[in-house]
Amino acid sequence: MRTSDKNRLAIPYDGVPDAPPPGPASALGADLPSWRQLAEMILQDLSTEPPYGVAWWTPHPGISRRILIADQLYACTESVCTNMIESAIHWLEFLDSSDCVSDRYANAIVMQDGKPTIKFPQPQSPLDEISLYTMRLHYVGCVRALAGALDCVAGAIIGVLALRSSILRADFGQVRRLLQGRAKATATEGDRIQAGFATQLERLISSVGPGGWLEWALEFRNMLVHRGRRIEIGQPVPRIPRLFGPNSMPLLRARAVTHLPRDPGLSDVEVFLEPSVTPILTEDAEQTLKGLLISTKSLIESLAQELTQAWNWRRAHPDSLPQPKEQWPHGVSARSTGFPGYAPGSFPYSPDMFFGHPIIRKRLLAAALDDASRTQWKTFD
Repeated sequence: MRTSDKNRLAIPYDGVPDAPPPGPASALGADLPSWRQLAEMILQDLSTEPPYGVAWWTPHPGISRRILIADQLYACTESVCTNMIESAIHWLEFLDSSDCVSDRYANAIVMQDGKPTIKFPQPQSPLDEISLYTMRLHYVGCVRALAGALDCVAGAIIGVLALRSSILRADFGQVRRLLQGRAKATATEGDRIQAGFATQLERLISSVGPGGWLEWALEFRNMLVHRGRRIEIGQPVPRIPRLFGPNSMPLLRARAVTHLPRDPGLSDVEVFLEPSVTPILTEDAEQTLKGLLISTKSLIESLAQELTQAWNWRRAHPDSLPQPKEQWPHGVSARSTGFPGYAPGSFPYSPDMFFGHPIIRKRLLAAALDDASRTQWKTFD
């Protein structure tokens, strides 16, 4: 992380001594006040005694599913904020590592036979080459976290709008397509709530960034995580401000610009089949990532307001849009990988002394997981 960012983040919190700290989101530029308000509303609606889960969903969709869906809904809302913080940290680390790469190539432009020529420095050690991998690590992390935030938003949409889709396997692209199919549903007031949200979602996506920004971000995440990496293209450009030597002549100093792929859903061969089409975004990766951060944050905050209205409406009209069983189609999962770890038993698990945030305690109580209530799960529908 750059020294200037470290110094800024090291400024002590203002506030009452011993009071809970506000957290780093605001200082990182990742604060989501409207979204946090939505998460708090959902948390408050978790019932720590029968009927458990979100009480006003009763009798739907059955006790066990009500608990499972309600807890996952809160986990999704909270994880949106976590992902945005992680993305902002990756962004700052990307800026620092990008500077390191540029510093390494600062003198790559030399004069040969009276003409400027690019001569990249030869690495002298593994450490010389790590900066390039570190830069990639952090732009990958930044986009991965943004896409993770969007997938958690998808989980919140499923839960709040009572969509017939798995909340545990929420995917933003899938939820968007599901809502597009509901955009003209008007049979009931609940249908109209879902249809209105579907229309607003498309409007908001278009309003917070250039055309295709969301599709590009999700495709780029998929490429980074699931596909072979595309050929990376960059170029040295003059460093600003320009420096002058003792002879008053400008020094040929450069900085490295990294370009991200224009169509991350395509392979390298498919891209280069069309030589007339530029294969990259004609901007620095720094500009692309900054734009994604701003667009994603704006979208999430705007969706929080829409989801808050929908949640309040559903609370006031609990019978108009029942929570569907399809959100947890198979009941409590029993699958295990069977993986015991590489050194099982090194540090035995003992829940006798359990320390955690009060929110964790409420979630456990609302899920009937305290010792006095856990046996009830055998009787839940």
